[in-house]
Order: sequence, then C-alpha cells, then structure tokens
Amino acid sequence: MNIGAGFKARLEFVPEQVVKDLSYDGDHKACAFMTARPLSAAQSGVVKFEDLARVAHDALLDALRAEDSA
Repeated sequence: MNIGAGFKARLEFVPEQVVKDLSYDGDHKACAFMTARPLSAAQSGVVKFEDLARVAHDALLDALRAEDSA
C-alpha cells in the first residue's frame, strides 16, 4: 500500500494519543520505534485508528521492555 504524505502526517497523531494519558516522557529512540511500527502496519494495509493505536501501544511496551533489560 502506498502511503501519502497526508496519511503519514496523521500517523504522527497516533503515538501522541497513545502516550497522552501516560506519565511517559519518552526518549527519542523509543518514540521513533513507536512511530515506525504504525507506519509499517499502515503500509501493510492497517488503516483504522484503533488498530494503529494498538500497534503503537505494543511498540511502546516493547521499547520499554528493551530499555529495562539493557
């Protein structure tokens, strides 16, 4: 699936919504990871906000686990 610039801009909104209710300031690496996964999912055909938010949330959890084990 070809992702246009407008949709990419809207994808930036997904991670913001995932962390807005958390007390997570985040680091650049974790945030970049959390942003990359929804983009990849969208390129695979996932386009619903709820599904993309779940992908971003799971990516954040994976990033936090990686930080804890480092």
